[in-house]
Amino acid sequence: MFWILSSAVLAAGVLCAGGCAQKGPIEGEYIDMADYDVPVTEAVEVPHGMDGTLAFGATDVLLVDSVLLIVRQFSDHFIHLVDLRSGETVAKVQHVGRGPGEAVNTFCAGVSGDGEYFWAHDMQLGRINVYRMSDVLSGNGMPSRSLTFEDRFSQGHVMDVVMAEGRIYTAPVGITDDVSRFVVYDSTFNNPQGMGEWPALEGTAGLPGPAYSSVFEGSLAYIPEADRLAVAHYYEPLVSIYSMDGTLLSNTWGPDGFIQEFSVNENNATQYGDVVMYGSMVGWEEDVRSLYSTLRSHEGRLYALFTGERMSAELENAAAEEPAAGSRIMVLDSDGVPLEEIRTDRVLMRFDIEPETRDIWGFDGDYNLYHYKY
Repeated sequence: MFWILSSAVLAAGVLCAGGCAQKGPIEGEYIDMADYDVPVTEAVEVPHGMDGTLAFGATDVLLVDSVLLIVRQFSDHFIHLVDLRSGETVAKVQHVGRGPGEAVNTFCAGVSGDGEYFWAHDMQLGRINVYRMSDVLSGNGMPSRSLTFEDRFSQGHVMDVVMAEGRIYTAPVGITDDVSRFVVYDSTFNNPQGMGEWPALEGTAGLPGPAYSSVFEGSLAYIPEADRLAVAHYYEPLVSIYSMDGTLLSNTWGPDGFIQEFSVNENNATQYGDVVMYGSMVGWEEDVRSLYSTLRSHEGRLYALFTGERMSAELENAAAEEPAAGSRIMVLDSDGVPLEEIRTDRVLMRFDIEPETRDIWGFDGDYNLYHYKY
């Protein structure tokens, strides 16, 4: 079963003793997808004939021209580069300071707009390694730059990392002391500053500061054509768009109106001898679902992968429930206006898309790799 989130984040707070909250519609003006009659495109699966274990342990995929980058936890190297023309793995890289099989704290990778560089964040080492694509494909697996956060033990849990305008943007998730929508670092990955406001959903006003990063966990993307940031949320059917100074510009709600309950436990510290361990302040209902699992930006448009997949398979009625029929990729413009819905017949957990060639690559919860045309 695919787990993009730490199980501790999901499990912590199941027995929360704090107050309960109910998320509802967005306060103020927002874009409701239900008000738009967007065209629906059915993507068609294309057999790729490649090794079925390519995506085993995968946590992310990125498509750069004819090269597919697969981020893997259970592997001798943490990023595998696959030439889609030959179907062969042509290069592998691992973090500096890590041996084979050790890079288990990288979940998502990023790529520059021109495809010349890609990067990944090793959360345990507090380090971002930046690789030049041409160097890696030529056999040099060493990073062109390594950026290390000096006080790595104080750094929160992040997934996506965006590099833009000489700064590094992250959206903290889960167990963290950060109370801002974004944490922004300088070009050396230091001097962090918080910025940005949280979406104003009914029932979320007045939460303890650190709880917001769990309630509003999501996938972060940069829209270079509009110079904006966007977040598609894991637990809300919500895509939020921001200016680069953190001002919330728009909220888009949909395609389904899932409203998921959570509880808050402010007493989230546990003493182990001389050590104090902190868990998430937020506990989700047992029926919690992952809604938006991935957000991509291409040519001024956002592509948000909506799954609606149940996060827990241990409920008594889980086996009897009909599985999700497939995934929906909601296409939005840089203002958050819905433009198109692309459907796949399988539930993809992470994906990337190439609008010019109309290719989609992604993997499901069993780490099977799929290729679609639309």
